[in-house]
Amino acid sequence: MSSRYAVLHGPRSGRGRAAGRSDTVLAGLRGAGHEVRDLTARDAEDARVVCRAAAADGIDVLVVVGGDGLVSIAADACAGSTTAVAIVAAGSGNDNARSLGIPLGTGPAIQTLLTGRRQAIDLIEVQPLGRLVVGSVPAALDARIADRSTRVPSRLGAARYAVAALAELPQLRARPYRLEVDGAVWETSAMVVAVCNMPVFGGGMRIAPDADPTDGLLDVVVITPVPAVQALGLLVGVFTGRHATHPTVHMLRGRTVRVEGPELTAYGDGEPLAPLPLSLTARPAALDVVVPQG
Repeated sequence: MSSRYAVLHGPRSGRGRAAGRSDTVLAGLRGAGHEVRDLTARDAEDARVVCRAAAADGIDVLVVVGGDGLVSIAADACAGSTTAVAIVAAGSGNDNARSLGIPLGTGPAIQTLLTGRRQAIDLIEVQPLGRLVVGSVPAALDARIADRSTRVPSRLGAARYAVAALAELPQLRARPYRLEVDGAVWETSAMVVAVCNMPVFGGGMRIAPDADPTDGLLDVVVITPVPAVQALGLLVGVFTGRHATHPTVHMLRGRTVRVEGPELTAYGDGEPLAPLPLSLTARPAALDVVVPQG
């Protein structure tokens, strides 16, 4: 049965590669007999307008050819609508695609579009912004790494996050945080505070290995002070999820999380959100995404 698709790419996604991948996606969908609309966005605000219009028009699937930032904009616009979001990875980190098991190659991703299934997933509602995030909200050293990664050459791809982390380690120091998870308060000194809906962030780091975007809960990862020599080992372990057993790593879970701490900007899906404090709430089954069968 024919479906109505819209394909959106950002001109800067994937160092300009998104446009070429978008053309390939358009040809693949049209070749399969589907009605397809070609969308482009000049910037983030334009992308929000375009995505909202696609959802309001009842497009069946909005295909995002880009990175996590563009996926986040599409998810925020399509949440609660009948429009599903599909991902063709064309960014630096592509963490939401990794978390959902969506192939990173363009050909396999198109095959997922044609043969995949809809899956309802949770989103993170960020207040006071009133904005929805797909993957995670880092709010400590992890946010500083996300910020530094934006100044690392984009040609490094996912490795830019590891490079940014190594650059931040010499300045390593814990800061005071107040966390409230489903009403339970914890005041601690922490290096990493990440509120996660998905298991992967930072270009492939399995920061919250047990996070499940369908359970209606947020996974909160807190890493308390650790010597710099151990911090490097933890960084390596994060890529496989082995860090979770380290005694300084604490895993919390809840529906609502409030994070108070130092004056730094928290990030969401690789993009700056706002300074702390922030209140984060799981929005269960807020968005349909297209994922591989099985």
